[in-house]
Amino acid sequence: MMRLQRSGITGSTNTRAMGLRALGSRTLGVAAFGLSLLVSTSLVHAENKPEQPLTVSNSLAGNYLAARIATTDRDTESAAAFYRRAIGLDPDNNDLMIKGFLTFIANGDFAEGVTLGDIIIKSGKEPEIVSLVMSVEEIRKKSWKSASRHLTKDWRSAVDRLMAGLILGWVQQGSGDGELALKTIDALNGPAWFDLFVQYHGGLVALTNGNTKDAVKRLKTAYDNRAGGQAAGDTYLRVMTALAHAHARNGDFDSAGEIVDQGLRRVPQNPLLERMKSELKADKIPEFSVKTAQRGAAEVFLNLGTAINREGGEQFARIYMQLANTLAHDDDAVRVELAELFDGQGLLARANELFEKIMPESAYYRIARLEYALNLDELDKRVPARKALDELIESGPDDLVAHLSYGAVLARHEDYQGAADVYNKILGRIDTPTRIHWNLYYRLGISYERTKQWPKAEAAFRESLKLSPNQPRVLNYLGYSWIDMDINLQEGLDMIRKAVDLRPNDGYMVDSLGWAYYKLNRIQEAVVELERAVELRPGDPTINDHMGDAYWKANRKLEATFQWQHALALDPMKEDIPRIEEKLKVGLDEVEKKELANKDQPNKG
Repeated sequence: MMRLQRSGITGSTNTRAMGLRALGSRTLGVAAFGLSLLVSTSLVHAENKPEQPLTVSNSLAGNYLAARIATTDRDTESAAAFYRRAIGLDPDNNDLMIKGFLTFIANGDFAEGVTLGDIIIKSGKEPEIVSLVMSVEEIRKKSWKSASRHLTKDWRSAVDRLMAGLILGWVQQGSGDGELALKTIDALNGPAWFDLFVQYHGGLVALTNGNTKDAVKRLKTAYDNRAGGQAAGDTYLRVMTALAHAHARNGDFDSAGEIVDQGLRRVPQNPLLERMKSELKADKIPEFSVKTAQRGAAEVFLNLGTAINREGGEQFARIYMQLANTLAHDDDAVRVELAELFDGQGLLARANELFEKIMPESAYYRIARLEYALNLDELDKRVPARKALDELIESGPDDLVAHLSYGAVLARHEDYQGAADVYNKILGRIDTPTRIHWNLYYRLGISYERTKQWPKAEAAFRESLKLSPNQPRVLNYLGYSWIDMDINLQEGLDMIRKAVDLRPNDGYMVDSLGWAYYKLNRIQEAVVELERAVELRPGDPTINDHMGDAYWKANRKLEATFQWQHALALDPMKEDIPRIEEKLKVGLDEVEKKELANKDQPNKG
């Protein structure tokens, strides 16, 4: 399921939408690099939608290098074009064909990949992933015997062995031998993390066979595997929905409802669980998408794809997701996960192509539409983004995620009053706030603080902490604000210390602690903490500026000057630039004298 980080519902910082230093958010950047390939090569990122077609050269080395660079840049569309050309120039190069094969599959060019896969297999030097992919082609055609041949071999990798074994079980189910399918799945042995997937797919096969009693037993075992659920959270959520469906099919609507409620406590406002809850209340058996062997095989790729989609595994996660999409191209659960993967790789336009295919009647529609709108905003298409967000708010006045996300988008563009209005709109509909609403008050407090309405901001922060007392970001923001205004210094210091204890490696919070010591004239302690903050966040202009001030007070004036110069080079906020420049000209002491004089000057207005 969707991770919802951008919405803020999980409590994590919304780095895409909030540009606030004290919150600890950062603006995401796109790294660019240039290489001279000594060939006439034009690298074009898929998101840029070039007006002119991609240019390739007649050089084998040039096309190969260009393909590798495009792959590194996650631009499989360009990489596929370069590999296509390179393979045409050297059609007997097996290593080149394997790289091209993987790129075609990752890009969604399945038919082209299969054609290349046939050639690779005939060479007798195919890696295991080729056999997995070719099995998908046979499953797609319901050629069960041919699929089985691709899957029956000694698999070296534990992940491939698990994947092939589960898919083989589904192939046997597709050929009509459900009993053999369960034996094959049950026989899978491996590391402890195998268990959740084995238990889950055994339960799904039993469901597909119509044996709901056995399905409940197996899925309940998977549900009780909390350690596996921690390691593979997306699959565990699928386990919960499958178990609720199985209970309902077995006539046990109460147990089904309990599972759904547990899921909603784990992932509040999850659209699939919300729909299941309403269906169960109406004594309806909720839908579950895994009904055939083909969809079961797609589920294997979906589950393993989400499980390995982390640093180092993104390439294979994308291949697995594309294979899931090949077998279940009209399944919204698969579409959403593939689109989310594209999102994570910065391929926002490609993600939106999938989000647009999800229709209003789908349980995934609202979250897909929300992600679609957020992507439009990041693609600098603000008008359609706002239109989509307005429609979501209007059609879902109680949708907390949509309101948080809309407010975050407005804050990203520094429309903090607009963000406050959005947050207050949904707060007006909440009779009794609960712990889940801490983030709403937190964002409201930020909006008020940025529009210089401090009493309202402070009240919102306090309300947030009342709902969830140990939220480090709220503790940090409120404590930092107090100290920056020279009020409630000790309480502010205690709050920041607590935040740092909870997040000891968060550079922004460590900076807040250093700045608190600075404000309290505990300069040596300030230097220690600010130096650590700079180590944790070397590219933040405000932290470097603070470090400069502390060095100046510690009579390390040359180092102070260096830190201020560095802060200026790091693109600080516009309102901070004049003060940093003035410190570089006359020193901190003179700047503070001038500020004190201005503060004491009577207001003649």
